[in-house]
Amino acid sequence: MNRFDTSLKYLKIKDFFFVILYGGVLSLLLGVLLGFIDYYISTYIRISFAGILFFLSSMQVGKMVRKQYEFPHIVYIVITGIFLVMQAMIIFFLPFIFRIVLENNSPELVFDLRLYWVVMQNFFVSLFTQFNINLWLTVFIFGIGTYLGVKETY
Repeated sequence: MNRFDTSLKYLKIKDFFFVILYGGVLSLLLGVLLGFIDYYISTYIRISFAGILFFLSSMQVGKMVRKQYEFPHIVYIVITGIFLVMQAMIIFFLPFIFRIVLENNSPELVFDLRLYWVVMQNFFVSLFTQFNINLWLTVFIFGIGTYLGVKETY
């Protein structure tokens, strides 16, 4: 057996459900929590710890997902990677979105996916139209964090 299976006949529904539960729900909730923590830290000391917070949380989520199944499967690893990328985007974009929420005085905007989509589009447009080393460094850091979290799953 390889380090992980690739055949769909070895995919177990119970393990798949728990990977979605731990990899998805826990990752998204940690993303919101760490995004708020990063927002409050950055308002007081003007330094963002989003990358460090994501490193720590992605490795923890990877370890927790790995405990949910007996044999690694490529589907479990890919699902965990997708949710870790979503967590990284939430951690990075939530401080920008929370400023909009405070200006409009409507807390339900924190969970509005259209707002995340607009901020993400503006991020990628500015990433490719103008060279900003901070944006590229952020993408690099979140890529490494996602790799480290996915590596813990197999």
